[in-house]
Amino acid sequence: MTDEIARSRAALIPKGYLRAAVNLANIALVGVDPATGKFEGVSVELARDLSKRLGCRVEFVTYPSAAKILEKVDQDEWDIAFLAADPAREDRLLFSPAYALIEGTLVVREGSPYRSFPDIDADGVKICVTRNAAYDLHLARRLAHAKIVHASTPAESLDLFVNGNHEASAGIKQALERFISEHEGFRVLTEPFLIIRQTIAVSCSHPAAGLLVREFVEDALQHGFSENVVREAQRNGIALAN
Repeated sequence: MTDEIARSRAALIPKGYLRAAVNLANIALVGVDPATGKFEGVSVELARDLSKRLGCRVEFVTYPSAAKILEKVDQDEWDIAFLAADPAREDRLLFSPAYALIEGTLVVREGSPYRSFPDIDADGVKICVTRNAAYDLHLARRLAHAKIVHASTPAESLDLFVNGNHEASAGIKQALERFISEHEGFRVLTEPFLIIRQTIAVSCSHPAAGLLVREFVEDALQHGFSENVVREAQRNGIALAN
């Protein structure tokens, strides 16, 4: 191991093992097996692959939303974070290339007239959104007429939508489809308003660590993801980047 690689490795795992921050609300990419309590999903398998490459163990640090992960940048709670790339986050984070693409869309009431994003961007429309989620940042830039009503987590956003006088709730496709499977009277818009680029992020204060993570993802994109990552992607309907 060269001195440069050793320094990069030390910057990435200062504790000697990999601490991976995951957002439990992003059910497309991370989950917990109810029978075993074991973490599973595309992000989880990628973290395990990275830890093997580093020759160390991985521990998962869980958060209820992306915003909660962002709050802990540079507070020494995690080494890498599985987050969507967004220009509004680049002052704090270094992003790897995207390893997966997921859809951001909207859930509305079954009887509502809304069929597409242009339909819903209208005066008087209120959309419930998780604060600082990738789709929140995107909607804040894109909406011309509809208003955003913020919630702390995706679950709170859906509760606010169901129980309040609001027209829609934004979220990732898989989570919203699970919601309508458990609640009657709602539907998910077919066309996404955002394709979310999922990445592995590190703090801007650790550029050497960022380079190591970038190289790991670039290698996977060039040579193929592990069988475990591919299996989890197929199981959850995730499009891996290429």
